[in-house]
Amino acid sequence: MKNKDYKASAQLFIEAVGGKLNIQSYMHCVTRLRINVINKDIVDIAKVKTSKLTKGINWSSNQFQIILGTGVVEAVYAEVQQILDDPKKEITENKSKDKSLEDFKTQAKNNKERLRNAGGVLGVIQNAMKGLGEIFLPIIPAIVAAGMAMGFAALFKNLGVLKPGSHFTDIVDIVTKTAFDFLIVLVCWSTVKKFGGNPVLGIIVGLMFVSPILPNKGEIASYEAWLKFQNNGGTEEQWKQAFNKLPELVEPWKIGFIKITGYQGSVLPGLFIGIIIAYTEKNLKKIVPSAVNIIITPFLTIVISFTIGLMILGPILLIIESGVLIAVKTLLNIPYGFGTALVAGSLQAIVITGCHQILQGLEMQLVVDGRTNTGAMNGSIFNAIWTVSIISQGGAALAVALKEKNKDDKRLHISSFISTLFGITEPAIFGSNLPKIKPFLYGLAGGAIGGFFVGIFNIRCSGMGVTVLPGLLLYADSVKNLLLIIVGNLIALGSAFILTFFLYKQKNKAKITKANV
Repeated sequence: MKNKDYKASAQLFIEAVGGKLNIQSYMHCVTRLRINVINKDIVDIAKVKTSKLTKGINWSSNQFQIILGTGVVEAVYAEVQQILDDPKKEITENKSKDKSLEDFKTQAKNNKERLRNAGGVLGVIQNAMKGLGEIFLPIIPAIVAAGMAMGFAALFKNLGVLKPGSHFTDIVDIVTKTAFDFLIVLVCWSTVKKFGGNPVLGIIVGLMFVSPILPNKGEIASYEAWLKFQNNGGTEEQWKQAFNKLPELVEPWKIGFIKITGYQGSVLPGLFIGIIIAYTEKNLKKIVPSAVNIIITPFLTIVISFTIGLMILGPILLIIESGVLIAVKTLLNIPYGFGTALVAGSLQAIVITGCHQILQGLEMQLVVDGRTNTGAMNGSIFNAIWTVSIISQGGAALAVALKEKNKDDKRLHISSFISTLFGITEPAIFGSNLPKIKPFLYGLAGGAIGGFFVGIFNIRCSGMGVTVLPGLLLYADSVKNLLLIIVGNLIALGSAFILTFFLYKQKNKAKITKANV
């Protein structure tokens, strides 16, 4: 396809939807150019279909979706952006009945108010999930790729192919871990872009929250687990037997009564901080004199958003994490599989908040306790709980993929499912399940069912850090445990798949029409 085809189609699409005046906002996902229009009545659908790039169209409220396919949509979006950002570019405005600029502005305001009030609380939730999907769609490919690489790396480490401490292993870790360690940067960038701010400011502030100067949450959890192990009479030799080396002394910073940590691997804080950045920048532009706006506004935006994230959002998150840790510990003590069911059914919801990192210390403590005790405590049950909670989201994503009619979207959901086989749920959660709400809930239910099985049969292993397919190696020392964890995975996957496939119904199917090409 030639660049002139992309440019011509971009020009045609802009004119067909009514020109610049009728475009409230625009974005793209993996396959579709999504244009939020002010007045639906003046959109010329027939004109859109005349483009040979158009595979179909779809309406979702006031969002006009032009289905173009992977690869093509990015190229067309770039051309649309270039045209709309060029003040010298003349575009035929497809106005309706003498509508003025003020008329369009008034209608745009009314549209926003109508969407805000549509469907009450349920409508608000659905709009929020839709927005969440739009934020995560641009970063899903990077997470899927990193997740696949991380899964293979974990497998090769367990097989002894990748040796700890070698430079080659360090290079592999850079390739596999960067996207997840810096996840808040990606989320900040996409959120700020979604809410109309400067995405570069999102990147800068996001990088500040994962600065190596700040104490790493995962390292804090490891060190706290080591201290608790020592207090319970554990020795250095026993710890090294489980984890090869002792953790470094890392503690949260304290400014008065406020505890401060980094945000490595966090998702939800990135959303809140991104919104703060966008709205802070917008409001500052209204009050800062234009002569110094280019200097003062970015500076104050960075300072204000970083301070709020560090001094207010951070401590709140630490309090929530402490509550999550206490709750999980309490639930694990409930017998007959009910405790493990509740934990497995809630873990992926905890992942969304970013509070799951606090559980790393708990898992380390359970692993080392299992290695230094005998009988029923020989090993940790937590890895099995993690595993079934992950694969259940994969089962839901697979069901979504099979029900999806659009081939490009289907491929995205299948990729999300494959990533869960290697222990990575973010693509499945944010790319497939959570934006649709019910598949995510069915995934949680599948995790709970799998967790019940894990608790009933007390499935344990003596390691951590890898799950699902790579994690099977942790159970290879016992044929019984290996078979049980495989069955547990199948139960969790199958339960989530069945619930999603038979109970989840896609919306707007009838509104999708194919272009006559």
